[in-house]
Amino acid sequence: MISGAPASGKGTQCHFITNKYGLVHVAAGDLLRAEISTGSQNGKRAKQYMEKGQLVPDEIVVMMVKDRLLQPDSKENGWLLDGYPRSLSQATALKGFGFEPDIFLLLEVSEDVLVERVVGRRLDPVTGKIYHLKYSPPETEEIAARLTQRFDDTEEKA
Repeated sequence: MISGAPASGKGTQCHFITNKYGLVHVAAGDLLRAEISTGSQNGKRAKQYMEKGQLVPDEIVVMMVKDRLLQPDSKENGWLLDGYPRSLSQATALKGFGFEPDIFLLLEVSEDVLVERVVGRRLDPVTGKIYHLKYSPPETEEIAARLTQRFDDTEEKA
């Protein structure tokens, strides 16, 4: 498992770790978006909460994570949980299903660095690639023109 504040580098480290060790990258946010896009029962339930700006209840998210960890590729290759669990109740539920990490990584980054990373972060909606205006700028003006900023990538949210 890997944990840390938003913009602490979890996604970057997950990329390196999963490539090196062949683990399955499991991020709860990605699971939620995938379930919603497929129209599954859990996805429909989660969407109702998300549309109201509410947190998706633990029982929905825990079941999505559990189901993903039980898939053959996760069982065969191992898994890397990204930013999850986020609460004691989520951790307890996962442990109850028999899921415990062999290693837990916590990324600690100073507040100044986190703020700088968050406000400069941009997303390419076409490719899904994440850029940073200072540290990892887009390769072309065409890409730069289409970049978006997440609504919560602000200094106040950070």
